[in-house]
Amino acid sequence: MLAKSAQFNAITNLITHYWGTWLLLVIWISTQYGGGPSLWDYSRAAITDGQLWRVLSGHFVHLNTTHLLMNSLGLLGIVGVWGAALNGARPLWLSMSIGLGISVSLWLGEPQLQHYAGASGVLHGLFAAGIILARDVDLRFRFFAGAALITKLIAETQFNTGSAELIGAPVIHAAHQWGAVWGTLIASVYLAFNWAFNLARRR
Repeated sequence: MLAKSAQFNAITNLITHYWGTWLLLVIWISTQYGGGPSLWDYSRAAITDGQLWRVLSGHFVHLNTTHLLMNSLGLLGIVGVWGAALNGARPLWLSMSIGLGISVSLWLGEPQLQHYAGASGVLHGLFAAGIILARDVDLRFRFFAGAALITKLIAETQFNTGSAELIGAPVIHAAHQWGAVWGTLIASVYLAFNWAFNLARRR
């Protein structure tokens, strides 16, 4: 009975502490099978035509089931690495903020890009945000993770990783790069405001 109770408590904690992650996965599945890319992707022409939701929803829908599964595993892996730094609502509001930042950057910097779908840019941003926010994680590991992220961003522009073949479409490296930039910026601003708020409250 004690073992079953411990297992139940562990599952309950997993659900309650990481409810934002589970909700994010539900949103991804809902967009994928509730209209798919044709309704939700980042489409420059559709956005220009007034379908403004695509600025955000393009980062919550995927090209196909394989794409969805790959990014779902990526999300769970990132949350697993950074733990408490990405619990609660953080994956949700970070994903939305990073997604909007990526879309603005693609709109201004990549005018030739007509369509984009997938959470890979947001995932790079979440990983970068985790590096900044996970202050309970050893600093050396966080430096290593940052170096690994930068190495990946550079290497994937030079070598074929096979991702394009798996998802059946070109990989938009600019989305990954902007995701990492926005994740770093947003997490840093969040920490700065949090530090200032706590400092003011102590006075």
